[in-house]
Amino acid sequence: KPGGLKVVQPTPTGPAPVPFVYKKEAFRMRKEDGPGMYSMCVGMCGVGPALFWLTVLLCALWKHHKDSGCNVSLWSWLAGSACVFGIKVGAHLVKMVSDAPDLSASGVEICLSCIIMLTGCFLLGWEIYGVLLYGEADGDVCTLKTWTLLTLIINPFIAIMTIATMIIAQVAILPPAFFNAIQDSDSE
Repeated sequence: KPGGLKVVQPTPTGPAPVPFVYKKEAFRMRKEDGPGMYSMCVGMCGVGPALFWLTVLLCALWKHHKDSGCNVSLWSWLAGSACVFGIKVGAHLVKMVSDAPDLSASGVEICLSCIIMLTGCFLLGWEIYGVLLYGEADGDVCTLKTWTLLTLIINPFIAIMTIATMIIAQVAILPPAFFNAIQDSDSE
């Protein structure tokens, strides 16, 4: 052709060049695929502080599980705190893997959100009960009094950190959720 442009014809000895074709399905996370690695990583970062604190509480409980005296009530209070954080972590993890992000709420997600909210409310009352137990405990006899004080101080911070990191995680997951919602509306 004039101007130096040459049309290249495929030869029988080699494959023809394949042009790039944009496929929407390549970028869409389908509901059948589950939440995906992105939302799993974001969810683990969100629940990380509570998971770490749960591990610390379980180690403290294991270390002092044979103590007696006034430690029984403090040990039970620490065990209750560990249970609350265990429920919160479990609910967050189940919520994280339940479905692909899509800006909608299923019945399971609503139920898990209610469980997380109720454990947060219970933790507030449990903290008040812990303050009463701490005040009644004798520091010379009760070796768990220091752990109780640390737990009374750290529990609210971990709860707030978990809320903050979950908000950050939700903001980070918003773009794929928005993209999936648009894709779902386009396919209908």
